[in-house]
Amino acid sequence: MPCGMPGGCPPMPGMSGMMPMPCMGGGGPGGGDGDQGGPGGMPGMMPGMMPGGMPGGGMPGMGMGMPNPMMMMMMMQSQMMQKMMQQGGGGGGGDGGCGGKSIEDSQDDVPRARQPPPITMSNDEIDPDVKELGDYFNIEDRWVKRLNETMKKRMDTKEQDIAKLYEVLERARSPTGLLTVKIGEMECGQFVGKIKPDKDVERLARKFKLDDHVTSRLIELVVRRRATKDKDLERLEQHLTYCKRPSAMATLLAGKLLEGDVEELPDLAEAEVLMTKFKLDEDARSKLREIVEKRAEDKMEVLAQVKKHLETSSNASSMLCKIARPIIDGEKLADPPDRPQRNHHAGGGGGGGDRGGDKWNPVARESGGGGGDRDRRGGDRGDRDRDRRDRSNGQLSWRRLPS
Repeated sequence: MPCGMPGGCPPMPGMSGMMPMPCMGGGGPGGGDGDQGGPGGMPGMMPGMMPGGMPGGGMPGMGMGMPNPMMMMMMMQSQMMQKMMQQGGGGGGGDGGCGGKSIEDSQDDVPRARQPPPITMSNDEIDPDVKELGDYFNIEDRWVKRLNETMKKRMDTKEQDIAKLYEVLERARSPTGLLTVKIGEMECGQFVGKIKPDKDVERLARKFKLDDHVTSRLIELVVRRRATKDKDLERLEQHLTYCKRPSAMATLLAGKLLEGDVEELPDLAEAEVLMTKFKLDEDARSKLREIVEKRAEDKMEVLAQVKKHLETSSNASSMLCKIARPIIDGEKLADPPDRPQRNHHAGGGGGGGDRGGDKWNPVARESGGGGGDRDRRGGDRGDRDRDRRDRSNGQLSWRRLPS
């Protein structure tokens, strides 16, 4: 037989080089007893091998029918070959034309279990969290889809972003309108999700009793402007000290910084010197803070002009409230005249009192008439009294005339 011993079976696929398995029926040519068969043995067995036993009738002291290790190995190989043929199909030429495929090649032909594809959202599928937010605030579908597309690019901060959106949209009069603004901030990289509060911001919130949404706005400020955090909070504290509504002012000033309307808040150190020197009241201090905020570009020049007007007035707080609006509107006031020296030796008549110099300030309140007017009014009253007495005396004299 090709590639095998006489009377043997062809080798199994992938088992080239191994001893051929003896055939269990018929020996040599002609169908007679094979050349290898021995007395009492099966055809095709090695000489001296007993059926089911070791050569020579088995080992001494052992019973008949002990399985032959070689036979067991061959049977196992035959079973493996049949199994592989059932799974991957048998046949085919092997190495050197003497066998089929090797075991490794046959294993490659066995279909492997397919791994389930990774779960991914389709382009049209809306994220459940985004859809829930849209349903809660009754957002239009087109903006929900745009938010969903934007959130796909911010999956690392998705939870913080969604929490922040719930916080800001809860207070909005038009949630859809505000959401469009926030989506724009996300696309520009300016949106900051809900983060842990800053200790310095919490201190300001406690000091000025700021609302929660204002505190959140300040947290966003310190996150986006880390480089100028200390200066921003210091200047912000100055301005909140001299305003009547700290929460509204904090929101306004933080918005200007975040939106880039101003690079920094103006310093109030020079204005605080005037507040202390002239003992300005609460209203006047608030007006002076507003002047510095609106005229930050020429702050020093404006403060010098304010100082001149305050020096010529006896009531500095009242004077500041009167000149605040023109200055805030960008008008330039004329310098007040120098305050005249009081003449202690002169009498009261024509000059009268100057009432602390307000008479000489063109912006100050106009005072009443001088002492001379009062004297003239007094003289007129005296003349009228004399005329009345003369008329009365004349009537009495006429009545006393004899008849």
